[in-house]
Amino acid sequence: MINLIRKKSNALVIGPCGLGDQIWMSGAVRYIAKYYKETHLFCVSTSLATLQTLYKDTPSIKFIVIVRVDDELRIKLASLYSKSNTYTCVFTKDLRGKYIFDMNDLPGVFYDQLGIPRSIRHSHFSLPRLSESIELFKMIESQPYIFVHTTSSETVTPIITWDISKMLTIDPNVNQYSSDHEWYEIAEKFVNQPFLFYVDVIKHATELHLVNSSFYTLASQIAPLDAKVKLCYDRYSKQVISNYNFS
Repeated sequence: MINLIRKKSNALVIGPCGLGDQIWMSGAVRYIAKYYKETHLFCVSTSLATLQTLYKDTPSIKFIVIVRVDDELRIKLASLYSKSNTYTCVFTKDLRGKYIFDMNDLPGVFYDQLGIPRSIRHSHFSLPRLSESIELFKMIESQPYIFVHTTSSETVTPIITWDISKMLTIDPNVNQYSSDHEWYEIAEKFVNQPFLFYVDVIKHATELHLVNSSFYTLASQIAPLDAKVKLCYDRYSKQVISNYNFS
């Protein structure tokens, strides 16, 4: 009976709006969407295109682009959604709940606050199979390469300690090579592509070196990974975060 009532209702999911956090929450969003007519997900404009691609196979998931959090928004949410149909987790400010949480327990704590089993993070996660992602990988599939991500939303972290002249190094935000280097042109083709176009490049990399940002969360959701070396670094200290593992 409860599920029948839900199927006639809309759910609201209020969670972290950072792109990486949205990737970690995706399993939960898909799980919630199974039980409602529509599922409305908070997001910011910079993540909208990626989320539209991510959930293209589930048209019942709609997006609410948030510009600011204020009393007007709180009143509107209260009028449109019941508390029983609202799912909130950490980083939601004071819209529908405040939480004390352990940053070292991400992303599991997201699921705890949503009241959803942690196993859903992987069991209900799905990535689209994009031809652009496959074609990007084909450019370098014949040689070993390192995928590195050094740029987070807050800082650039110098984590490259290897000789990039000995192993092709792909950074999605910046070309690590000088213009006269033999690998400059190929590395340039991988800069500033749409986020989900990197899935196959990440999946088949020889090594992964990623700061704790969106590309790490994406890599942590891809299974299996070919890389034998898979490291996540704190964006401020440059130290490897041992409890941030991969799938």
